[in-house]
Amino acid sequence: MASKESRGLLAASLALAAFAAMLIWVMAGPSGSDRGADEAPEQQAQEPQEPPAAAAAAPPQKPAPQAKPATAKPAAAEPGEQAHEDLFAGNMPDFMAKAHLRVLDDKKLDVGMQKQLYQFGQEHKDDARPQLLLAWDSMNRDWDGIAVRMYRIAYRADPRAKDDPSMLRDLLSVARRYDKVEYRETSDIVEEAYGAEAIPRIDQEIAQLQAQGDQAGITRLQKLRDRLAGQSQ
Repeated sequence: MASKESRGLLAASLALAAFAAMLIWVMAGPSGSDRGADEAPEQQAQEPQEPPAAAAAAPPQKPAPQAKPATAKPAAAEPGEQAHEDLFAGNMPDFMAKAHLRVLDDKKLDVGMQKQLYQFGQEHKDDARPQLLLAWDSMNRDWDGIAVRMYRIAYRADPRAKDDPSMLRDLLSVARRYDKVEYRETSDIVEEAYGAEAIPRIDQEIAQLQAQGDQAGITRLQKLRDRLAGQSQ
């Protein structure tokens, strides 16, 4: 009995690792502030092929980040913020509604739900909801780089995705904790989706980091703020 349970757990772990590797493989490639230069990897994300067997070895590896918020649960709108359309307020397929409830309960999506969302996204390229759910699930798993790219795909599928309170919150969380690739990709999508509109929220985040004494995080967000402010001039 114990042997069967162990085999079942091993099979589930391998399936999850394979799905994570598939996401990395289809989204691999450089991205820059020039959207045209990013179309090739983005097209790969929209039209996946079978990943090579070697890619399915393990979930993504990344440098140890600084502490981040304990949960990636979808955020409510901040007090005083203008209310925006909730993309999840309308009708949803049953599997998507179940996945949405799991995320709201801070539960990770199983590999079957992940694959259903991914496939739905391939078939409905103007629907941001699958990628938003996969982004939230990725944040819960500390797959921050994948989360950023899922948010980017969601925004390009439907620009209203940027109005979801979780998107900017999570992007700034990544931007303040990383350098190099994660920071660059996050900065690019914040600039593309929000531009100078993100500055008030960045100022709030900087104020919180000042209270915490997180100088590295302040420096990263200030750099992003300067970039957005320069864009608006």
